[in-house]
Amino acid sequence: MRLNRDAMNNANPKIVAMASLKVLMGIEDERPHTQIMAAAAVFLALAEHLDIPPQEVFTAIKNLIVTTEGKRTEFAAIDAYMQGEWNA
Repeated sequence: MRLNRDAMNNANPKIVAMASLKVLMGIEDERPHTQIMAAAAVFLALAEHLDIPPQEVFTAIKNLIVTTEGKRTEFAAIDAYMQGEWNA
């Protein structure tokens, strides 16, 4: 599968946030050190598979999460979910 960088840089925040919640739900029962390592392993495997530098993805997601007006509501909801469900 080939990555469309324009689509990545113009991704729908709501769709990305919902997909992020699915990933979090898949690892929420693990211990914190396993959660972060599992998330990082998936991220790096995807970046390698799609042949994109991880730093480029970090930049794109930071730009998607935070606007000039602050954190988007969709991603603030992820923080709230983690605070409520993940009392690590």
